Amino acid sequence: MTRPIVYDATHLVSLGTASGAAGIGRLDLAFARHFAAHPRLACGAHYGARGPHALAPSRLSRIVADVGAASAPDDSAEWTRLRGWLLGEEAAPFASAPASRSALGQFLWRAPLRLANDRPRALPPGALYLNIAQHACEFPLLFRWLERRPDMRAVFFVHDLLPLDRPEFFRRGYEALFRRRIDTILRHAHALLTTTEIVAERLEREMARSATRVPIHSEPPPSTLEDITESARDEELARRDYFVLLSTLEPRKNHLMLLNVWRALAAGPQPAPKLVLVGGRGWENEQIVGMLNRCEAIRPCVRWATGLPAAQLRRLLSNANALLMPSFAEGYGLPVVETLSLGTPAIVSDIPVFHEIAQERALFLSPIDGLGWKRAIEDFSTADSPRRLAAIDAARRFEAPNWTRYFESIETFLDRL
Repeated sequence: MTRPIVYDATHLVSLGTASGAAGIGRLDLAFARHFAAHPRLACGAHYGARGPHALAPSRLSRIVADVGAASAPDDSAEWTRLRGWLLGEEAAPFASAPASRSALGQFLWRAPLRLANDRPRALPPGALYLNIAQHACEFPLLFRWLERRPDMRAVFFVHDLLPLDRPEFFRRGYEALFRRRIDTILRHAHALLTTTEIVAERLEREMARSATRVPIHSEPPPSTLEDITESARDEELARRDYFVLLSTLEPRKNHLMLLNVWRALAAGPQPAPKLVLVGGRGWENEQIVGMLNRCEAIRPCVRWATGLPAAQLRRLLSNANALLMPSFAEGYGLPVVETLSLGTPAIVSDIPVFHEIAQERALFLSPIDGLGWKRAIEDFSTADSPRRLAAIDAARRFEAPNWTRYFESIETFLDRL
């Protein structure tokens, strides 16, 4: 059955940060951009106290455009500084200046107006309600309206269940909050979307616990850098010796191990390669930030950028020796897909989800094997290293998912509901 689609835009309206470093936000924006232009879109939706507010399709399109602009400012000056540092032309501080918030501030100021001006409209009968960001699902009251609309089919995207399986890597109290979120989703979902077979299998076990049974569709999301048309090749950068770690600063991402590897490299007989950390400030990261701020040994060779626009991130990754992802646990790992899709090698943790999404085309190391990571980084800093050449060949053989096939698969699944 082909149902009209209601796209939940609450996350985009309320937060306005969907295209930043966090993978959930980037995926939400990609879905919203696709369905905002879709002929089956009936309306967008935004939570209200008694039920969702329906948003005209034109308004959803405007929200998508505003979010993309607000959360990806064209900070060419910051890129010029970062590139100059990588080329040895500028001595840069550890962390970049915070990205300009003027566009985002304007977005947030205008958000209430974006909701207030639409004429009242009803969610169409028999519609398919699509929720990608899981935003505020820990508040069951906001979803009671679904019980009054048995004609509709609710589809939620579950990105992972790490807060239940590895609560030690999250804020105190987040496990209980996430449990409420998952319980709300399983109570109302007619179907689930996810990223990998590993997460799908975990969801099957969770549904068995709650005596729920709904279909699950897993599909690996493509790179969010895929649609950028300008060339990413930079001959000067490509001759430089640098690596990139793309993730929020939080303990689960294992920054401390890499920073200690860099301290050892800086003490060695050869010049240390440079390391660019790209990502926002997360939680419980005092040790990471403290080392960045106070460790003189790594000051010349580590730079923290709080965020880069997509075109500049693509350029940075395309010319790096490799992406480094030493995470202890991941639900997906979008930077791995983004990097391998560009033909750049990836050195990643030896965890099951990375084996699945990287198609065995990455170099896999234990996240607690600091010496192993140090040796790999040294090998990848040598242009003719057999290990590096093999990794380049593997990356070029990566079969990158693309958005056309991705949404064809998603829509085929939705049509069966």
